[in-house]
Amino acid sequence: MADILLSTEDLTVFGGPESVSLDLDIGPQGDRGSIIVGSNGNPQDANVNAAIVQDIQALDIAIDYNPFSSTYKTVFQRVATATGTQWTELFSLKTNFYSSTETVTAANGKLTLPPINVTQIYGGVEATSENLSIQYSISSGSGGPMATKLVIKDLNTSQGFLALPLEIEGVEYVDGEWGPITGPKTVHLFITVV
Repeated sequence: MADILLSTEDLTVFGGPESVSLDLDIGPQGDRGSIIVGSNGNPQDANVNAAIVQDIQALDIAIDYNPFSSTYKTVFQRVATATGTQWTELFSLKTNFYSSTETVTAANGKLTLPPINVTQIYGGVEATSENLSIQYSISSGSGGPMATKLVIKDLNTSQGFLALPLEIEGVEYVDGEWGPITGPKTVHLFITVV
């Protein structure tokens, strides 16, 4: 209770208590929050799920980091069901584009690019070269203007991955005449899945 320190008709001054006691209780421990775990494959697979060493509960997140898995870069969430909990697929972190810069030396008027691994850019789309939009530009350094065409070959797995073989055929204007492209060229590629 406050003490009256001074009192007049127009003014009353109150003083505070001599001490204040404040007791805090942190309360009982609650449920932990969600955790994010790395999964070496699809966590819906029993063997992969058994390899997760963390104590998993509903609302936890798992991300498949195995590049050889069909669910690579997929985010899963543990959800409650009538019989317990299970992993459900939320979304994929895969990008559907590829970009690179390659320096290639022309031979017989052709630039043959190293096979491009397009495994990671396909997600839910049939893997064919017709499903790709390929944009390219060529830096010729000190060369003249060029006229080129892109030759897209069928996808193959002979390299040990889903490979896209590309060739660029063309001519360039040098010393007043057109001739097959020659010498090293820098090719800028941007490929998207459509």
